[in-house]
Amino acid sequence: MKQFDKHADAYNVVRGKIAYPDSLYRNLAERAPAREAALDIGCGNGVSTVRLQPWFRYVEGSDLGEALIAKARENYPEIRFSVSPAETFAPQRRFDLVTSATSFYWMDRKQVLTRMADWLTPGGLFCAYKYDFPIAYGPLRDFIEHELVNKWAKHRDPRLTRYDDTLEIMGSCPHLRDCRREVFANIIFLSPEEVALFFLSTSYVTRYIEQEGGEDYADRFIAAVRETRLPRMLARSVLVRAATASKLMLPSFCSDSSLSR
Repeated sequence: MKQFDKHADAYNVVRGKIAYPDSLYRNLAERAPAREAALDIGCGNGVSTVRLQPWFRYVEGSDLGEALIAKARENYPEIRFSVSPAETFAPQRRFDLVTSATSFYWMDRKQVLTRMADWLTPGGLFCAYKYDFPIAYGPLRDFIEHELVNKWAKHRDPRLTRYDDTLEIMGSCPHLRDCRREVFANIIFLSPEEVALFFLSTSYVTRYIEQEGGEDYADRFIAAVRETRLPRMLARSVLVRAATASKLMLPSFCSDSSLSR
């Protein structure tokens, strides 16, 4: 999505920190019919694409964001990246696995799923996966909720808040079968600055900055997050629990996957 081009640097920093679990990629590789080639659509800065490299001989990524693809090529020069909407992407080969990491809901899902008939090898696997909305605690949570309710909410795309019917759409495609939803545990902690960068890299905060907040909002938001502190006792208890109000947790993400024969 081109919205993410606006803060490609912030996106590159924090989305590189938010790593998906190794168990996901191992599971996909084991279920793919072969390990010759994998394609990552909506790949952003390539952080999800590179995770396929240990498992497949050839890996390719595509995204419609030119700035993000520039970051991907800079980060992972050994991988082939293309600037293209998924709906019109025309790869030169077929793939044993096609993935979409926290991006499939931005696409015309029915149209892209129709293209799977041309993209996948016989028995090939398609997997669209995403992480849950992040959880913050204590004063940081209060501050984030205030910004969300009073500033960002009206800029959130309905696709981010409505029921995700991807599995049902998959099931309606005659060339896809064995559709299922699975959950993989994945807990990641971010620093206050990384929390700020995470939200600044989202589509709705980007829209808010463009339409209302102004470019200086990013600096003001980062400063406000840095100033958010926990009460002393809670901060001590968190050192043991490994979760604090100055950290943001991504508890898990869902994976909708489908096999095509």
